[in-house]
Amino acid sequence: MEIKTIYFNPIQQKVRYVSDTTSREDLSYHYIGKSTRVEFDLLVELLWYKYQDLDIPLNEFKKIFEELKNFCDSIKYQLSL
Repeated sequence: MEIKTIYFNPIQQKVRYVSDTTSREDLSYHYIGKSTRVEFDLLVELLWYKYQDLDIPLNEFKKIFEELKNFCDSIKYQLSL
């Protein structure tokens, strides 16, 4: 399972899902966190469901990511018991 890093540009409303080896040259992108591809796809789905064509504030993007990550981690923990 590959883990990559998520960056978000709130002005352009663009998200990047990149490996750690990718250089971060564009400082307009803000670090969000690390996730698997499945978690990233679910994040995009949730954001689309909530905001559709509206702009997503950076703090909301981070909040939704953190809530999703906690939810996914709790499921993984429950399955490992």
